[in-house]
Amino acid sequence: MQFFARFFELAHENTRPGAILAFLNADWRDFESTPAKKESPDHAITLFDFHRLLSETGWKITHRIECPLSSERLSGTQVKKMQDKRILGTFSRNLLIAKHI
Repeated sequence: MQFFARFFELAHENTRPGAILAFLNADWRDFESTPAKKESPDHAITLFDFHRLLSETGWKITHRIECPLSSERLSGTQVKKMQDKRILGTFSRNLLIAKHI
């Protein structure tokens, strides 16, 4: 998070008002081996964290666009494991569009 906070700050310092920033991201969670009920949100980095960082560094979010991915990236074995252990997976990215204010 420190990297992104500094990156957004530097981007703001080095652009003019009205500049547009597009940021494609995905939530980071420890879901690969952890059942959903046992996941700790304290160790996750989500869309809400990126939104907060952008706002704190002088950017105004103008759009959020959901960018779904194909579930084909997981094998049948991986899907079965996730079903058996009740693990939630993520199959999308978010495109945040922000304006330098």
